[in-house]
Amino acid sequence: MAILTTLLILGVLIVFYYIFAKWKQQFWKRNGVPQLKPNILFGDTLLLTSGKTSVKDFYKDIYFNNKAKGQKFVGIYHALLPEIVITDAALCKRIMKQDFEYFTSHGLFHHKTNILTMHLFNLEGEEWKLRRTKLTPMFTSSKMKMMFDAFVIKSEQLFSVVNKCGINEAINAKDFLRRFTTDIIAYTAFGLDLDTLNKPQHEFREIGEESFKPRLLNFALEKIFSRNFLGNIGYQALPSRMVQYYSKVIKETLNYRETSGIERKDFIQLMLQLKHHGKIDDGMNENQKIQHFLSDKEIIAETFLMYLAGFETSSSTMTFALYELAMNQEIQNKLRGEVKEVIAKHGGLTYEAVIEMEYLDRVVKETLRKYPILTVIPRECTRDYKIPNTNAFIRKGTSVQIPCIALQMDPEFYPNPEIFDPERFSNKNKLNDAPWIPFGDGPRQCIGMRFGTLQTKMGIITLIKNFRIFLDKSMNPPLQTCKALILYSFEEDLKLKIEKV
Repeated sequence: MAILTTLLILGVLIVFYYIFAKWKQQFWKRNGVPQLKPNILFGDTLLLTSGKTSVKDFYKDIYFNNKAKGQKFVGIYHALLPEIVITDAALCKRIMKQDFEYFTSHGLFHHKTNILTMHLFNLEGEEWKLRRTKLTPMFTSSKMKMMFDAFVIKSEQLFSVVNKCGINEAINAKDFLRRFTTDIIAYTAFGLDLDTLNKPQHEFREIGEESFKPRLLNFALEKIFSRNFLGNIGYQALPSRMVQYYSKVIKETLNYRETSGIERKDFIQLMLQLKHHGKIDDGMNENQKIQHFLSDKEIIAETFLMYLAGFETSSSTMTFALYELAMNQEIQNKLRGEVKEVIAKHGGLTYEAVIEMEYLDRVVKETLRKYPILTVIPRECTRDYKIPNTNAFIRKGTSVQIPCIALQMDPEFYPNPEIFDPERFSNKNKLNDAPWIPFGDGPRQCIGMRFGTLQTKMGIITLIKNFRIFLDKSMNPPLQTCKALILYSFEEDLKLKIEKV
């Protein structure tokens, strides 16, 4: 009898779940949005959550399949949770720019009990707006120029380390470049001279790489539950070792600078100016009436974001660029010619010389077009939004995905998109508002875009100026995408052969 009762209860629960799931998975139809055919348990994301496809390919397939049907947007489900994917370039632009007030959030977890999550990328609303205002003066061209000596020092170290490799030795490009970006970020954002280029095994680097390990349970919890609920029950998004380490490093650096009076041309110094004076003292903000002070907790969170944003993204972009340059020797030779010519003109590698390298700029832009590190740009609807010229609605709290990779690989905007062609971005070729959004767009465009681009260019300049690079024979292009990571990365290490120029 007990068994029958148990089976009856179980059967009732299954029927109840089935009816409830069917109702939940009609959310988009009720809001006038076309949708896919979700699985009752997994929604539309089984291939993604099972690791059978990458984030890049998942959203790219949705974009092209539904654009071919003439649909400008399509609803999908993560199990029972609704999400909308935008498949129209003009609507993507509206969401990020003209109608930004409806989509001010990235929809990512952050809570005051998780200090390292309280940074600019995660914040929203007035809190985000105020923090953005505080930090914007730190990322001007003049600040990049001020820090340029640090880039030069680390670039010279990169050359020195690579130069020690034998001509028949295959180098792991991503490993060298990760160490390069780690050293630059540590030097400019944390005030640390780590030299992981020569001493790879360092706790700072190891913990940094741990930051990018997939945490599927965390992802699920943050999707299902509200951030206030998670924060209030003591949920921690990142390992305590990581939080303690970064917090300790920044607190010690701040204390040392404040007690010693030592000043350096780096982000920590600029943050200290905001902490104590509420403005950056560079002679350009003398008439600034509103002061924007930074607390120690804000400094800890923002320096952590600088590390996350600068370490992986720039090293991956340089890796992709070198991969394409190794396969396109004519482009590589043309770039090397420009680099040498401009450096000679300026009597050395200066900030002005880097800015003058137009072909280098095209190479970087084409790399970011074909290989945007963040292949999908997340937004969260913060107010009910009626999609223009339709009867469809995006409701408050709904996740919105802008498929950057698909837009930038769409032959409608970029003919022969698989071909690496920096000349797409020459003045003679008009792109006619073709979407190029590797740093996002609108008010939430990446604040560190100048820093990341400069870091990327310096790494490429250093290697191309001094070495000819070729793919190692062990490489079998095209290289596959890593399915385990959210950010765009190759599945295997990029092995290169080098020749001294």
